[in-house]
Amino acid sequence: MKTIVLQVLSCRYVVSAFLIVFGAMLATVDIFGSSIPYTDEWDAEANWLYRLFEQGDLGFGEIAAPHFGHRLILTRLTSLGLYVLNGGWDPQLQMIVNGLLHALICAVLVGFIVQRTDGPYRTPAAVATIILFTVPFSWLSILVAFQTQFYFMLLFSILALKHLSSSRYLAGYSFAALAMLSMTPGALLLPAYIFTLIVSTLRHRYISREQLGQIAICSAVFIFFVWHLPETTADDAYHAGNLYDFFVTVFYALYWPIRLEHWVGLIIYAPFVLLLIKALRHSGVPIFLLALGGFITLQILAMGYFRGGLNIPIPNRYWEILIVGIWLNGMSLFFIMRNSLSRPVKAFAFAWMFVAIVGLSATAFESFSEGLPGRKAESLTTQSLITEYLETGNREVFAGFSIYEVSYPDTERLIDILNQPVVRDLLPGSLGGSSADNLAGVRNVLFRLHWLMILGGLCLLALPSRALRGF
Repeated sequence: MKTIVLQVLSCRYVVSAFLIVFGAMLATVDIFGSSIPYTDEWDAEANWLYRLFEQGDLGFGEIAAPHFGHRLILTRLTSLGLYVLNGGWDPQLQMIVNGLLHALICAVLVGFIVQRTDGPYRTPAAVATIILFTVPFSWLSILVAFQTQFYFMLLFSILALKHLSSSRYLAGYSFAALAMLSMTPGALLLPAYIFTLIVSTLRHRYISREQLGQIAICSAVFIFFVWHLPETTADDAYHAGNLYDFFVTVFYALYWPIRLEHWVGLIIYAPFVLLLIKALRHSGVPIFLLALGGFITLQILAMGYFRGGLNIPIPNRYWEILIVGIWLNGMSLFFIMRNSLSRPVKAFAFAWMFVAIVGLSATAFESFSEGLPGRKAESLTTQSLITEYLETGNREVFAGFSIYEVSYPDTERLIDILNQPVVRDLLPGSLGGSSADNLAGVRNVLFRLHWLMILGGLCLLALPSRALRGF
């Protein structure tokens, strides 16, 4: 009986994590979000998905069609489902789904903490994870509807690695398939899992038939997936043209949330490196952490190549991946400390936590002072400009405004899209479209309940320690 009660109480960490983080994301969308389309949404949704649907020309071939090298099947199905249920287009509904998936990612990671930690370490680790995901660091991913693919890819990749690491292969490969149907980088979970099998082989100096079989399966699926990648990719101008550009972008990612010019940022991924060294010498290191570390590393290397040509810090919409990277290194540090509390280890842990907390605090301040209100202001400007154009037909209304205020990089192209009768009719209600807004009541109820969700999650988080005193 006591074991059952303890398991139920432990599950409350997961539930509280979901409630707190989802409530925080709902608050973010409610306060700073809007139903005004932004950048890729005009092409990928208004002028493709919804237009084809309204014209009766949408089939599975169109849903599976590549978008800059990605097959965004789950994102398109989700967007289309919301469009049909709502009776029209409302980007805020997609933002709510983004927040939901973000909260589920946090809940899965807290579930790992519940399974692998105990005693005085569990609550601090769970609370730190919840705080990390509650702050909207990746605010552009939350406030741009057409980012659902990032969340699907991360969630299903984490679930796939978690199940594969526990030898639950059917579930693992099922989640892997969903990750690859979410976004092309989801396929990187397969070489990441192979990496853990290689580490195990090096440690034991032996490889089993089962491990050989898994390496063969992962390799075959990965090669098949890469071989059938669509030829259409992002603009070559985004690609790293040389090794310098590649490594600069990689270090931008490895340093996050510290600025590249501050050398102390090198410490951010040091815990995972130390955990990997430990895994090569000793057993007991969670396979999931090694797999996740390999996955995040491959994601960062992919950023270095596919976004290295810009030679700028990693764009905000990729920060969701880097947030998981911070969690990974925090948990790596925990498992290092669990086996050794020597003075050097304590000093290193203090230094890492200090650098990470300072960097995250500065990034959070920028998010709340500039990023979030800036995105809100841009969306209001976009609404005003497009509304005026739709009423007057005057192209000059867009003159002098940035691409973020216009909400599209090519004004003439945006005007061509807006001039299509089908697109005008399917625009969100905030732009005068004919959306029925069937889900407006659900959306508004969620927006009113977000503080109750956060409060309920906090109450659940406080319950276990008090309840356990009675046993």
